[in-house]
Amino acid sequence: MKHVLDSLTQPVTIVDRDGYFVYYNRASARMDGVDPDNILGHHVLEVSPWLQMEDSTLLRCLSEQSRFTDHYQAYNGVAGEQLHYMHSAMPLYGRSGDIIGAIEIGRVLTAGPGKHDNQREVPEIISDDPAMRRQIEAVDIYGASELPVLIYGETGTGKELFARRAHAMSPRAGRSMLCLNCAAIPENLLESTLFGTTRGAFTGAENRKGLLALADGGTLFLDELNSMPITLQSKLLRVLQDGYYRPLGSQEPLKADIRLITAMNQPPFDAVRDGNLREDLYYRISVGFIVIPPLRNRMNDIGLIARRFVSRYGPALNPAVTHLGETAIRQLEQHDWPGNVRELENVIRRSLLLAGHEATMETVTLMPDSLSDLASGLDNRGALPLPAARPLRESLASYETQLIRTAVQRHNHNLSAVARELALPRTTLLSRMQKLGIIREEQAQAS
Repeated sequence: MKHVLDSLTQPVTIVDRDGYFVYYNRASARMDGVDPDNILGHHVLEVSPWLQMEDSTLLRCLSEQSRFTDHYQAYNGVAGEQLHYMHSAMPLYGRSGDIIGAIEIGRVLTAGPGKHDNQREVPEIISDDPAMRRQIEAVDIYGASELPVLIYGETGTGKELFARRAHAMSPRAGRSMLCLNCAAIPENLLESTLFGTTRGAFTGAENRKGLLALADGGTLFLDELNSMPITLQSKLLRVLQDGYYRPLGSQEPLKADIRLITAMNQPPFDAVRDGNLREDLYYRISVGFIVIPPLRNRMNDIGLIARRFVSRYGPALNPAVTHLGETAIRQLEQHDWPGNVRELENVIRRSLLLAGHEATMETVTLMPDSLSDLASGLDNRGALPLPAARPLRESLASYETQLIRTAVQRHNHNLSAVARELALPRTTLLSRMQKLGIIREEQAQAS
């Protein structure tokens, strides 16, 4: 029945009469982050040295010849995250009636037993980095209040995850949390999206609630606040100061009962200096201030998070893979991760799709270092080649330079259009162009 049991998403393990593993399915191996073949022949207490004899339901099945149904255990997963694990175990008997072993079948719960459905599960943020752990502790403290929180971090670091954790820790956890990326909405629609409209405010306008009304009693999360027009920032500041706002076209003020959490991918003081953020608004929204360190500064977290993604996406993308090999971990640690955790997530998903059918994934598939490699460097399986043997920072800078130069030429040196295409604030684009020497090239061509 090995092939049948291996296809299950539920962990299944079997031990012989002496407590040694004779079967360990892939779902169980994925939860523990191990190669199942390396577990066979080892004793339960050797594989799980933190267990005592009386704590193991498998061993108790053997000694007491009794079965256990829906036995709960708080379990640490492959990335150190806490899992709520419910399992049942029963003895196995041979034809003569003698006990020959025991089987355990489990499942991972979304919450611990006794947790009510209307209680929000707190999003877990895993990290072994001291600086990151301090920020997680800080967001828990800030989250428990009603005060505004500002989160700064590079693109892909998980700002929305921090915001959701703050909401889940707050007195408003049972109410809705609405999210708006200020850079994703055209300027002429952003105000109506936020404040709502009344019929006749402009051609085609109808009575429509904005996010301030829809999030009433809950939390409003505004991402990339530095992309919001300054004129609209002044209206948001007024909401925070007196708690009232007016939908477009309305003369009647409405009460705004929201908890505001904001995020930026630009350092706040730089945003104020560049005119992307009102200084008075900054001081109003930064009562709680969180700075998420980039992934390249958290070397110990790279393997930790990568293993978590293998466990999360493996069952759907490649059920054969149960864990990452050390070679793959070293490969990941040598990358600079300009896209942070979001990039790492995509690398793992891509690598799972392109991996073979071995339990251990020994290599990962990173993006190539140039557009020509991307166009011509696919092998016969569609896998992307590993970057050439050159300094990683040099490769990334070369790739970024080529992308920007191509976009600049395509838009006839219209940098605002280039910034929109690359999904960057214009100030960030100018900063990158200056760092890469492209600004000097543009000035030389102009002269």
